[in-house]
Amino acid sequence: MNGPAEDQGHCWTRIGVGGDGSCPELQTHVHCRNCPVYSSAARAFFDREPPEGYLEGWTRVLASPEAGIDRDRVAVAIFRLNDEWLGLNISSLVEVTTPKPVHRIPHRGNDVLLGLVNVRGQLRLFVSLHGLLGIDLPAPWWREAAETTARGTKGRFVVYQAGAESWVFPADEAAGVFRISRAQMKSVGGGRSGNGHGFAQAVFRPPHESWKDRTVNYLDEQRIGQALRELGT
Repeated sequence: MNGPAEDQGHCWTRIGVGGDGSCPELQTHVHCRNCPVYSSAARAFFDREPPEGYLEGWTRVLASPEAGIDRDRVAVAIFRLNDEWLGLNISSLVEVTTPKPVHRIPHRGNDVLLGLVNVRGQLRLFVSLHGLLGIDLPAPWWREAAETTARGTKGRFVVYQAGAESWVFPADEAAGVFRISRAQMKSVGGGRSGNGHGFAQAVFRPPHESWKDRTVNYLDEQRIGQALRELGT
């Protein structure tokens, strides 16, 4: 990495971290991204003149209506709590992960607040949507699953976000993400809605043969977030 950038070429791919690691400058900079040669090459890349017609082309793309977006369909993550199938807009979910160890909060806890869980190095409140929605809570399978890292369990932890706040809740099964037509969504009073109807904004049946006898409550993520805040979680 020593010497002028023009004499080195893409030295980071030859003698740097992307190559054989023989560059003596690594003893000083540790990684190529900390080296002035690498920084100089990056500046030169971004300061170069754009190809002919590049700016005009992107201007047309950004000015045109959004392509490839079906505004009539909603991406819904479907999961199960006991025998109830529920759905949340995918935009309110951060991730779905395998069970993690749950840590109790001393002198705190109720049917909704279950403890704390570490997800990717960040402690988050672990809550029960079973308790919030009035759905019978099965045996706490997540304790054994987290301790034994059982691969066979269908249970998953769902990281859910409303505004700037987030929580983790256990789902007895995660079915995946489905794109549901808004025309398929019916008012809550239009069919069997189960115990989750108090927080549902609609009900629907996924357009798949295996789901023909199942009704899914499409939950209102904002109302759930507000309820969790009001419960002091």
